[in-house]
Amino acid sequence: MGRFGFSSRSYGLSVSAKLSVLFEPLSPLLGNSSKHITIRECKQIHAKLIVSQCVSEIYLTNTLLSLCAKCGAFDHAHQLFDQMPLRNVVTWTTLISAHVGTGSFRRALSMFNEMRAMGEKPNEHTFSTLLRACANPALRNVGLQIHGMVIHFGLERHKFAGSSLVHMYFNTGNMLDDACLAFNDLSERDRITWNVMISGFAQFGDFIEVQRLFSEMQEVDGLKPDDGSITSFLKCCSSLDEVKQLHGLAFKSGFEVDVVVGSVLVDMYAKCGDIISCRKIYDSMEEKDTFVLSSIISAYTKNKRGDEAIHFYIDMCRKGMKPNQHVLSSTLKACVEIEDLKTGTQVHTPMIKYGYQYKCFVASVLLSLYTNFGELEDVEKLFRRIDDRDIVAWNSMLLAYAQLGQGSTSCMQLFQELHQSTSLQIEGTTIVAVLKSCQGSSDLLAGRQIHPLILKSSASLHTVVGNAVISMYSECGEIADAYKAFVDIVWKDASSWSSIIGAYQQNGKELEALAFCKMMLAAGISFTSYSLPSCITACSQLSAMDVGEQFHGFTVKSGFTNDLYVGSSIIDMYAKCGNMEESEKVFGEQSKPNEVMYNAMICGYAQHGKAQKAIELFGEMEKANLIPNRVTFLAVLSACSHVGYLDESLYFFKLMLNKYDIKPQSMHYSCLVDGYGRAGRLEEACQIVEKDGSEPAWRTLLSACNNYGNTEIAEKSAMKLVELNPHDHASYVLLSNIYTREGKWEEALKWRAEMGKIRVKKDPGTSWLI
Repeated sequence: MGRFGFSSRSYGLSVSAKLSVLFEPLSPLLGNSSKHITIRECKQIHAKLIVSQCVSEIYLTNTLLSLCAKCGAFDHAHQLFDQMPLRNVVTWTTLISAHVGTGSFRRALSMFNEMRAMGEKPNEHTFSTLLRACANPALRNVGLQIHGMVIHFGLERHKFAGSSLVHMYFNTGNMLDDACLAFNDLSERDRITWNVMISGFAQFGDFIEVQRLFSEMQEVDGLKPDDGSITSFLKCCSSLDEVKQLHGLAFKSGFEVDVVVGSVLVDMYAKCGDIISCRKIYDSMEEKDTFVLSSIISAYTKNKRGDEAIHFYIDMCRKGMKPNQHVLSSTLKACVEIEDLKTGTQVHTPMIKYGYQYKCFVASVLLSLYTNFGELEDVEKLFRRIDDRDIVAWNSMLLAYAQLGQGSTSCMQLFQELHQSTSLQIEGTTIVAVLKSCQGSSDLLAGRQIHPLILKSSASLHTVVGNAVISMYSECGEIADAYKAFVDIVWKDASSWSSIIGAYQQNGKELEALAFCKMMLAAGISFTSYSLPSCITACSQLSAMDVGEQFHGFTVKSGFTNDLYVGSSIIDMYAKCGNMEESEKVFGEQSKPNEVMYNAMICGYAQHGKAQKAIELFGEMEKANLIPNRVTFLAVLSACSHVGYLDESLYFFKLMLNKYDIKPQSMHYSCLVDGYGRAGRLEEACQIVEKDGSEPAWRTLLSACNNYGNTEIAEKSAMKLVELNPHDHASYVLLSNIYTREGKWEEALKWRAEMGKIRVKKDPGTSWLI
């Protein structure tokens, strides 16, 4: 008998019974392996095992080993492992499973090889653990080798090892045939095995095959579906009718109010745009955990109802529920959708409180929010503090640099850091993010460096990457390279055609853009809400109202009437072609015009010198609770300055600054300078220009000096323009004309001669008619 009242070799007692006698204070922890246990408690139990001389009790030590692994005490787990005089297959599998669970697959394989070298025979659980770790395209070859060992040990037909084989083949590069062979070879198939098969085909969206397997599971093996079967089936639905069919099945099977099934139903109805059904299911659920709340918040966000999504989050906080990272992520997406920085920063607080601030899953969304509001410094700090940055976090940071106009230099440096300092697989989305940073001719070199990398990799087969290459060359003004990139795309989709049409239209090749439009239709690709605006804009730039009217007719017939971007391009086209009456008619037909529509209409009035109507429409926009943006103010300032409404120009400029907190850009200053210039108040205009210092503002001032013959300010403006852009002929010509008008022939000839010295030529007038 031992000191605790029984022999350490009394194997008749259960493990939990021995633990209750040996370690009464700690037995609840050992007896319930799902309960949280600290490293300190593991060490206490280990010490008691040594003192009681029970280290040789393999069942006890295996249980402790599992607890050490679960609480992350791997060093202590290995120390215990090394001290164990007896080890069995459970001992080895426990430690292998622990390393697989933390992503240390190399360590797990090393343990597996050591296990085999020690003569311990792996069982079905050992192979199941390793095979699930190999469910990754990068580990396909390792998985095939382990499959060979499974066959060698005669375990390929066992349900545990066999179901893991099925799972591995589904996740290692679309090896569907191998997955089916492994499944058909099983001697026994339980519900878990069927769910693996159903889930595998569901992830490929094969609704018919999943439906067949779902029926076969019940008819052949007599197994009723569980919540896992139904959720997998739901996830492969692609239409509202399919979701409703599965909803009916879930209702009949009693799973409608199940937390997991209910959450997936909410998510699927949201994807189909049926927010009413989402709410009904949510209200019918008796138990609502954070996962359900995450689903309903995400549902409202996906359907452009971010205000209501945030309401659910606030209600949850009021009830004292702790948000998890899914809830926080969904709420932040709602803040991004409605551009609510204030609530976003409030959500950031519980992220810090509960330790989610540096978790990739949530932090990547927070990066997007701060990026949308131009908070580059906060974005960079947050990115650098994220633990174990995944590819999504890197992509978010690359897009942040592109979106905030940091140019290709910052993006390329970050891309090189990603490539050199991590083992993450660079995806097509990563390359697209880098390409988006190439937004001008100065970024062309970076774009040309990325393009060969694309051609050498599998990313060249991705249509979305090819489309991004077209856009990159278009932004850099290299239309010939954009065309070559278009030709290189293997599978050209509607976006490919939209990209090339937009490329030619944006680079002043309107006739070619319309020619591509005809080629697109001949290729069987119909218009989209992206290609139509480019074609209509090309018509406006050509003043080809007859062709624009044809596009307008197509818009009505094809149901694009209510598309805001198509509608605004039609309004702009008629305005630029001189037909404001038709612009007003199209605008009036819109049931709910947004900021883009109002901006197009105000710009039209500005172009036609109808400043009063532009001001009135601005007032209507405010009454409709629409928030004017930079484009809106630029349009109304332009309308006021063109007709000499200086007081009104000052009013809108101050309104932009004080009420809407919009920082003026160079063109806003230019409009204000133009207003002062037309009023002859050149000194005040000069003060504004000196504050802004942009090339357009100085050019506007120089033009005003030409009208009023102010040589002093004209000289100052011209000198500044030559300093900013010495190859622009406009400043030389304008100043030369001022000197000529005042009879200062020597000065005029001097500036003309200066043009000749640096080989600046005045561009001749051109017309698309000849």
